[in-house]
Order: sequence, then C-alpha cells, then structure tokens
Amino acid sequence: MSRSSASNLEVFSLSKLSSNLEQLLSNPDCDYTDAEIIVDGVPVGVHRCILSARSKFFQELFKKDKKSSNIEKPKYHLKEVLPYGAVGYEAFFYFLSYIYTGGLKPSPLEVSTCVDSVCAHDSCRPAIDFVVELMYASSILQVPELVSSFQQRLCNFVEKITRVVSSKGDDL
Repeated sequence: MSRSSASNLEVFSLSKLSSNLEQLLSNPDCDYTDAEIIVDGVPVGVHRCILSARSKFFQELFKKDKKSSNIEKPKYHLKEVLPYGAVGYEAFFYFLSYIYTGGLKPSPLEVSTCVDSVCAHDSCRPAIDFVVELMYASSILQVPELVSSFQQRLCNFVEKITRVVSSKGDDL
C-alpha cells in the first residue's frame, strides 16, 4: 500500500469514526447513554466513556461518582458543574458535538439572530455571547484546544469590529 493510499484510508476511517460517534449524540435510535446532563431543564444523554476520554474534568467527575453504583443513570446539572457562568443548551450541545466528533460545525442559527437585518452575524452580540459561553465551558471542562479556538474567534471579532469602527471614522 502506498503512503498516499494509507493516508487516504486513515482520513476516510477518521471521518467515518467521527460520523459514527456523532450518531451516538444526535440519533434518538442510538440511545445507549449511561448518564444525563441537565441543561436549561432539558436532559442530554451522554456517554461517560467518551466524555472522560476527551476531558480531564469529566474523568475526575465520573471517577468520584463511580463509587456509588446506581441502577439509574446518574444525572448532572450543568448549573452545578459550571457554577460561575451560564452555558445554554445550544452552546453545550455544540461543545458536545466537538467532544464526540473532533470537529467544529458552523454556529447554529438560533444563537446568531440579532435585530439588525443586514448583520452577517459574524461579530454581533449574540454570536459573541455564544463564543464566550463556549470558551467558558471549554475552559472549566478542560478542553484546551477548544479554549484556544474560541479565544482566536473572539480576537477575530475584535479585529472585525475595529475595522468597521475605523472605516466609519474615515467616512466622517
């Protein structure tokens, strides 16, 4: 097998793995979850083995709870796990999507709606708030590569806003 064929097979295999793991999160027919995280009153089924493999925070949280063996799925309230800031359902589900797939998707439309009809939603208040929630969650839940990614997005927001303000200043 040539080096290029092996590389293509690896890319295909990782893409397939990512897609299969995403099904565990998003397909109701694949409900093999072993815990729930309650976000904004909505239970989100999760797989502790996946979360603990991807996050030191979850690894430690689940290790503490391993001693108590319940027949029922353990439930965790996000408000208690992330006590110093609010992370909404959309932001948490986006975070979980990354944990399961290793990839970032475009931000959901629900979180990028603002009153300005000509806004591109790439540096408006709802988009910034969404990224701040994600950065907070990623930091507390100890996923450093996501923290870096969201810090970069916030820097990009500042750069775009600075350009807009500068160009409006030139028009005056």
